[in-house]
Amino acid sequence: MTTATEPARDGARPVAASIAVPRVAPQRRWRPALVWLAVALIATGGLIAWRVLLTVGATGEYLAVARPVEVGDVLTEADLTTVRITVDPALRPIRANQPDQVVGRHAAVALVPGTLLTAEQLTDRAYPGPGQQLVGISLSQDRLPHERLAPGASVLLVITTDDRVTQQQPAAGPPLNIPATVTDVAAGSKDGTMLVNVTVADRDGPLVAARAAAGRIAVILAPGNR
Repeated sequence: MTTATEPARDGARPVAASIAVPRVAPQRRWRPALVWLAVALIATGGLIAWRVLLTVGATGEYLAVARPVEVGDVLTEADLTTVRITVDPALRPIRANQPDQVVGRHAAVALVPGTLLTAEQLTDRAYPGPGQQLVGISLSQDRLPHERLAPGASVLLVITTDDRVTQQQPAAGPPLNIPATVTDVAAGSKDGTMLVNVTVADRDGPLVAARAAAGRIAVILAPGNR
């Protein structure tokens, strides 16, 4: 700051007056790190908004099961109901406006109320098909493979020997193996048992049913089903 002397007036002594020196505003330094941080925050916010928009947009009406449907049953409109939910992108349930993809088709698996319907749960093939019979077998855990049986799995039904056979009266030959296809699996009425519905050839149906009632069947999972 500098001072200047004003001229004296009426004989008065000169008065010193201050003169303001203009200040130069300091220049701000450009910081690239802060700029990139701001850009990253904006991009992150945009991605979150986009994800929320996709989630909300995935909400829709889909077909679900209204009452129990057994394997092989033909689905009707009475078996269906409509639900409005937000589904995971990995799922592909059938939309409510596509009942023609469901009505008149057969259930490939047992359907319970509230289940979302997908194309994989339906089939155009009747159970049992021509030349086949559907047989239910109640089996204990020791007569089933360790791997869980799934609908569509190919198995061998092994007719075990009679418990009355002894060393003096050996079995007449090797056990009989009957090819079959698993259509459904459920918990049995007794603890530790499973109910397995299988389709077999017409000629084998009565034998399988009789041996199953006598507890003389074991199941082998055929190769290629693991």
